[in-house]
Amino acid sequence: MALLAFAFASRARGDGLVSGPFAFLEAPPPAPPPAPPLPAREGDEYPRRSWEFFPEAGLGAPLCRGDALGASHCGDNGVGSVFGGGALYRVTPYVALGGGVSFATFHLDPSLRPGAYSQANFMGFLARGYFADRGAIDPYVETGAGRGAVVMGGSEGEVDVRSDGAGLSLLAGAGIDFWLTPYLKVGSALSYRWTWLTDVRTCDARACATAPVADRGAVGSYANLSFVATLALGHEM
Repeated sequence: MALLAFAFASRARGDGLVSGPFAFLEAPPPAPPPAPPLPAREGDEYPRRSWEFFPEAGLGAPLCRGDALGASHCGDNGVGSVFGGGALYRVTPYVALGGGVSFATFHLDPSLRPGAYSQANFMGFLARGYFADRGAIDPYVETGAGRGAVVMGGSEGEVDVRSDGAGLSLLAGAGIDFWLTPYLKVGSALSYRWTWLTDVRTCDARACATAPVADRGAVGSYANLSFVATLALGHEM
């Protein structure tokens, strides 16, 4: 009875609110604690994807075959442009296999030979090794083997002359890509392509003749620095 009387007395205030030791019953509930941050979406971690398709463009420096290896042989071949591309299947996040092509055109002084041109091409198998399975940075090394071909030509008087050769070609390179979206990355690559040339065939309007590369000279290899954009498709790895 004493407890009921005490509770009744506690309501003597005119505003109808409970006073006394039971006032907490009328108080609003406390504010909830702040929610924890949402976990990062898997896409923000840039998981690797199974297929990669890439074009590339850059500058190439010829290293020529002849009496000696070096950039000064092969007459007046100079730095030129390189375009190419390829496709890779990423077997694991660390290994990719596929193929690629490269087309290089080197600068020649047209005053020395009208209409002069010099080109080197590569087509073959590629293999890449990557160093990271996730993250915004994707560095790699690569190697390859295929067919390399060189073509040179120009005018001698009123006669067009063309020289060409082909052989086994090997590739070694390295690059680094930066993911912009889960499907696109851009970066740069440095590579060197070496073609085993033994003979060079030269043709004019009258006939064709074959000579050792040591006598004729040819762009047996070239190094290139390229900008690469890669489209990544397929399932996440």
